[in-house]
This record gives sequence, structure tokens and C-alpha cells, in this order.
Amino acid sequence: MKNPAEASPIIVCGCQRSGTTALVRILNENEIMISNEWALFAWPAWEQQFSLAAWLENKNAAVERNTWLQHWNHKMQYSGHEAELGFTSALHSIYRNRNAWRWGDKWSDYVFHIDPIRRHFPQAKIIYIYRDGRDVVASMLRKGMAKTVQEGFERWVNSINAWRSWEHEVEHLAVRQEDLMQHPDQLAGRIAEYCDFPLLSSKHAAHVVLGADKEVGQDHVSENPFKHMSAYRDQFSDDEIPAEAVHHLTELGYRVG
Repeated sequence: MKNPAEASPIIVCGCQRSGTTALVRILNENEIMISNEWALFAWPAWEQQFSLAAWLENKNAAVERNTWLQHWNHKMQYSGHEAELGFTSALHSIYRNRNAWRWGDKWSDYVFHIDPIRRHFPQAKIIYIYRDGRDVVASMLRKGMAKTVQEGFERWVNSINAWRSWEHEVEHLAVRQEDLMQHPDQLAGRIAEYCDFPLLSSKHAAHVVLGADKEVGQDHVSENPFKHMSAYRDQFSDDEIPAEAVHHLTELGYRVG
């Protein structure tokens, strides 16, 4: 492998609606190439259910059909059997025009797949971001990503439990979403130091967008990033918060009650 950076991707994970997109925007601003949900196609390839060439063909087809993937992914160009050389070689085919490059991937569910990540990329830099579960669930409900309060909290608790299961065994950087909003420059600096790249800009860290991906009044908070902090009561009451969620909230330092 010619470039050591190919073996050390930056992996971004965390429960949905916790701020993973904000992290991606900070990294992209600093010339880190972050793809989005490659894992949906990469996992079967890694498990040898089909070849990397077939995976790239599937991914290309999906990008052609899906405007969301078009926004986040570059068009993959490769020839011959280069895709069969491995996952990082396939990724390099996208960014070959860059003399020096770092790449990464964002997928909330990577938190459940840390062992395969370490097996395939032992030098990976892993960032886990967490947020007050009440605000996460409220955002899920507003966005239609969860049908019930119980479903939303189950997703958040499962993500926290997965992270807790390896947090003391796996080198990683844990980022609290509220800290990112309140101390953006400081957090951007910590991310750059951990991932070992020069911090060129923290502009996006200072103006994170934690609502919709386009201007949508019901959940767009870029002008006021604190708008939805502790504003969950328009969606559910404190009595509806499961006991396990209350336990995690307390352990993570959030005020309950």
C-alpha cells in the first residue's frame, strides 16, 4: 500500500440525529474525503458475498438512482481488475487525482461493527458522537425517522450500549454533541489532533447544522443551534422516558428530572 493514509480511515459513527453529519462537514472542510454509507454495500463485499467489483457496480447503480447518494458520493471510476485489489484501492480510484489524501466513512451503525473495522483497518481513527437521548428521539419523531417514542429510545439506548461495550478497549475519540455546539473551535482542534491532520478551518464547527439537510422550518436549527436542546417536551413527557434511557442520561452527565 503506497500511502499509509489508505489504511487509516476516519470512521464516524453515533446514533442517528446525534451530529454525525456535522462531523463530516468539519472533516470535508479540512480536505478529508468522507463517503456516506458505503457500508451498505461494503459489508457484503467484506463478507465475500460478492466481489468488490460487483460491489462498486451496485454502488454506482445506487448513486445513479439516489439523489441523496449523489450529494455525498463521488462517481466511482475504475478499470480492469483494480477493484479486486481491495477496499482501499477501490476508494483510491475515486480520489486518485489527489497527491495526498485521507478518507473515511460515516455510518451510524458502525458502532455495532467495531471488530470488523479493526480487523480490516487496524489503524482506523474512530469518532463516536453522542447527544442527549431526549433531543435525539424528539428529532427522530419530527423527521419521521421513528414512529413512536419507544422506538426512538430503543435506537438511542442500543447505540449507547454498543459504544459502552467497547469504549474502554478500543482507541477512539468520543465527542459530545452539545460540546461541539458550545465549543466548536476547541472540539475541531481535538478532532484534528486525534486524526492527525492540520486544522485548516473550523468554520463548519462554529456553524453546525443539526436540523434538516435543506431549509425546513420544523427542524432546521443552523441559525440557532441551541433551539432544540431540552425542547423534547413538545413531543413526549418525562414519564415516557424508559428507565434504561434515564440511567444512560444520568451516567453521561445529562440532568434528568
